[in-house]
Amino acid sequence: MGISIVFLGGLIFASGVVTESPEAGGGGAVISGLGMVALILGVIGLIASYGLFALKGWGWWLAILWTVLNIIHGIVTFFQDGIVISILSLLISGLILYYLNKSNVKRAFGLA
Repeated sequence: MGISIVFLGGLIFASGVVTESPEAGGGGAVISGLGMVALILGVIGLIASYGLFALKGWGWWLAILWTVLNIIHGIVTFFQDGIVISILSLLISGLILYYLNKSNVKRAFGLA
């Protein structure tokens, strides 16, 4: 998704440069920036998933951080977009936090 958004932002930016439209160029740059954030968060998610599968302590911490970021995103989305998607995202993130903080799960990662 991040790669697609960066690509789309680049196209919008390029069209703004070609048509000499500063609004399109600036909007394309913002969209590309948001795409880079999504791309970085996606890479962090992949690294966290490796850490979880390998039962590494840092994977647990990275998954906690990732889940907290998803909760923040769900709260922001609640006020901007659809309520149903936000509630579903918050519910799933809450379940993940609950599961990761169970004593047997923390013990498996060497944290309890």
